[in-house]
Amino acid sequence: MKREHVLLLDRWGYDAYRHPDGRPYLDPDRYDVTLVTSPDKAHEHRPGEVSRLVTADTSDSARVLNALPEIQAGPPVDRIAAVTERLLVPAAAFREALAVPGLDVARTTLFRHKVLMKRHVDADGVRTPEFTEITAPADAAPLLEKHGTIILKPVDSWAAQGVHKVTDRAGLRLLERTGLGHPGPYQAEEFIEGTPCHIDSVVQSGRPVAAMASHYLDLLPALAPGDQRRSVAIDAGPAQEALLAFNRHVLATMPWFSGVTHLEVFLQPDGTPVFCEIAARPGGAGVIPSFRHRHGVDLRLAALLGQLGLPLPRPRQHQPAHRRATGWLVSYPADPGRCRTPGQRPDADWLVRLTWLTDPSRTPPATVTARGLAAATVCGPDQEAVTRRLAQVKSWLTGDTPADPGPTAPAPVRPDTTAATATAVHVRPGPTAPAPAREDRPV
Repeated sequence: MKREHVLLLDRWGYDAYRHPDGRPYLDPDRYDVTLVTSPDKAHEHRPGEVSRLVTADTSDSARVLNALPEIQAGPPVDRIAAVTERLLVPAAAFREALAVPGLDVARTTLFRHKVLMKRHVDADGVRTPEFTEITAPADAAPLLEKHGTIILKPVDSWAAQGVHKVTDRAGLRLLERTGLGHPGPYQAEEFIEGTPCHIDSVVQSGRPVAAMASHYLDLLPALAPGDQRRSVAIDAGPAQEALLAFNRHVLATMPWFSGVTHLEVFLQPDGTPVFCEIAARPGGAGVIPSFRHRHGVDLRLAALLGQLGLPLPRPRQHQPAHRRATGWLVSYPADPGRCRTPGQRPDADWLVRLTWLTDPSRTPPATVTARGLAAATVCGPDQEAVTRRLAQVKSWLTGDTPADPGPTAPAPVRPDTTAATATAVHVRPGPTAPAPAREDRPV
């Protein structure tokens, strides 16, 4: 049988594309893989898994395209896939250049260009902040005059790069003098008071097959020593219902899309969701293990399958009630010298996953604080228990608690085996919830 030739653009390393038992997502018996990755990640595939290796600077979207002549000189490509944010548009450009089926540049750009994506969903009645494209800070003065507080951010960046919150004319004048701090075009938008949330979905032809709505407990414009980033899935209730309905509305504007989305939303005090932005890839930090725990679906695999034109995995509610809620944190410790080190793990049966990002015994303290110490995913019966357990894990990681958190789950109850469809696991994002500044860092 002729194997299908897949071109995979990567910046994580090939080990990111494996099942829990170590098997690659792309079965060597079925797929002939050409891997484009950075030189420092070129060693992770095993014999027989990758037929051709092309090294390139995959951290730079433009430089990835320099690999096109080498790809064109090889065998015909059947499918092209990329799962990380900055490689989505290059993958679409490769598809167009090589006449390969899949999302083209125009549609892929709707997930990358913040002005174009807002225009697209706004045209179908999705509530968005009032926004405008700008070439200089002064261009945002009319919007500032109208709303009192605005956000300036690049139209195609990720994390919180180049984002500015402006509350008066003096702020605009300062940015005129100092610069916006990021190359390329900018947009200005109305500042939305509300709780920052995200909805992560497996999507088939613009309809969510499974979705999980979550609430950011920390969403900071910049990291400082001692900070953390946390997110907790939202319990059943009006907030969850509003967010999942909003997610369906947004996705319905893209009936041509199948794969995975990460939608950022602000939930206003009156319960009205407002669009922030959407990405056509899995969320970062602890989103993937949280979603896998809740729905039994690997978002990274689902994103890959969508680009290969294959059926997407079906979700299942396989967790008992006392483990159904979930959440995650990333810790950026102030004093890495007191922190735990890889090889240690707290004795807690509700700890779903612990991923060490750095080793404080071998890494300079400033690097540990900048990159993060570890990412942890936990579970529990509800949002309140999950939030409490995240605090316990953080204290354990940073050395503030000498003893293990310990297993605290109640006796198991009968699992609910009902099939899941666009369901989620609640904080109470209401008037008292924080409304921090607005960009999701890693993910």
